[in-house]
Amino acid sequence: MKVLSLIVGLLFASLRYGEAQELLAPNAKIAPERVVKIQLTALQQNDNPSVDAGILQAWRFAHPDNKRYTGPFARFAAMVKNSNYNIMLNHLRHDINNVVVTENYALFEVKIVSEDGNNAVFNWELMKVNTGTFVGAWMTTAVSPPIKAKGSI
Repeated sequence: MKVLSLIVGLLFASLRYGEAQELLAPNAKIAPERVVKIQLTALQQNDNPSVDAGILQAWRFAHPDNKRYTGPFARFAAMVKNSNYNIMLNHLRHDINNVVVTENYALFEVKIVSEDGNNAVFNWELMKVNTGTFVGAWMTTAVSPPIKAKGSI
């Protein structure tokens, strides 16, 4: 019984380590378009390797100013799961188009094809962090509500 408990404990610990290892952290070397790609890919595979891991990855790249607005992770996750943003979860495809990129600000147009084939467009805004742990890192400051794209119902 002790051996089984030890094996289960080690397995659980390795899974938790693997989950933590999967999450990327913001840093100044990640380009703004790559930040958006990291977030979208995570949301596209939301429950891999664990439930809401994609939302957690997206939240890690939320700018501190954004987090002050959205609140803690549980509130952010609830917001992503609501009808305005749930199209992002487990979507089929996304396209990222540069709108404007300056030294400290970036805006992208993101087109998403949902699981059920609907299309939506989002404006995805990033800024460089200028204080705290992630100085110089690009992080998301805002994502617009969805704008129905051509071909949507």
